[in-house]
Amino acid sequence: MGDSNVDTSATGSEAVAEEVSLFSMTDMILFSLIVGLLTYWFLFRKKKDEVPEFTRIQATTPSVKDSSFVEKMKKTGRNIIVFYGSQTGTAEEFANRLSKDAHRYGMRGMAADPEEYDLADLGSLPEIENSLAVFCMATYGEGDPTDNAQDFYDWLQETDVDLSGVKYAVFGLGNKTYEHFNAMGKHGHGQGVRGGDGPPEELRAPETPL
Repeated sequence: MGDSNVDTSATGSEAVAEEVSLFSMTDMILFSLIVGLLTYWFLFRKKKDEVPEFTRIQATTPSVKDSSFVEKMKKTGRNIIVFYGSQTGTAEEFANRLSKDAHRYGMRGMAADPEEYDLADLGSLPEIENSLAVFCMATYGEGDPTDNAQDFYDWLQETDVDLSGVKYAVFGLGNKTYEHFNAMGKHGHGQGVRGGDGPPEELRAPETPL
């Protein structure tokens, strides 16, 4: 009888211990699941509720000053601008060299593509003291302007902008083998930039073929 009671008591204790162990393990699993679900819900809900912030890109409209070479010259302290009409890059190279060499004479120059600026601004060039516009022009095809000088060529023929007082010089590039040798240089000089003040006769270079 005694042994039977001991065995029964031992078996009961083991069952209770096993039940407690299983209960604790179940609690741990449930607790982990609950924590995991809460964490997932919180993060997912937070991301869902967050409204992404987009940086508003404002359209930039070029201002008048952006295309005003006179304003740019005033800001940078330059008084010579060398426009170039170039198809293969030669006239552009000459324009850059001319603008850089201006410092030898106590002046500051800049090279400019006529496509990038409002040429009507030429009328305001005399506002800059001792200013000078140089047109370094190559001839393309059958005496035609280069692609980047086409607008300038058209503008020069149609403009009614008062260019009196604008001091200018024309540097034409060409080859004597061309049928229309130096046509753009001659055209620019012949037009006199519509009333501008060209160089005096004694300072004008002869039409020397390159």
